[in-house]
Amino acid sequence: MTMSNKPTQPEKPQDRQTHGRSILLGVTGGIAAYKAVDLAGKLTAAGATVKTVMTANACRFVTPLSFETVTSCPVFTSLWQGPKQDNVTHISFVDWADIVVVAPATANIIAKAANGICDDLLSTVLCACWSKPTLYAPAMNNNMWENPAVRANVEKIKKEMAAEIIGPATGRLACGTHAIGRMAEPQDILKAIEEIARRIRPNT
Repeated sequence: MTMSNKPTQPEKPQDRQTHGRSILLGVTGGIAAYKAVDLAGKLTAAGATVKTVMTANACRFVTPLSFETVTSCPVFTSLWQGPKQDNVTHISFVDWADIVVVAPATANIIAKAANGICDDLLSTVLCACWSKPTLYAPAMNNNMWENPAVRANVEKIKKEMAAEIIGPATGRLACGTHAIGRMAEPQDILKAIEEIARRIRPNT
């Protein structure tokens, strides 16, 4: 039997399910925010257009410039600042975004999304985009993740808004504890996004 030595051809961006998609990436305040930069870069490399909405606390962990650099797209940080950038408002994201991704998703942003609280740009965008395919990647302390109120909010956004959840994973947390609460790895989140993209509009 003769084995072929023909090298495997690398997958081209245009062959990916994310190619040509408009991805709205929401980033909240948590140490895992640095992983979101990696995710934004991977999505861009896979052919997606990525616009990032950051909370004020997210900006304490990583700068908007980091996302601008890897996506070549503007970053939005405030209800007052956003409309001046590229003429984008929280409502215009509804028409623009194919998929909404929140990574990391804190207990705070999950609670806001579940209960329609709109007190910053990201929570307002999530309220407006509630019917869009949405993926949350939770990241928080294990005690917070196991809080019944947090679990109820997670179930609410899954049941009432058809949101999807990836993670959290078990590993070393920011507090030093080895437990559940780590954000899923960017490569795994990318695969989940590609699966959502395949379901909503298969590439041809």
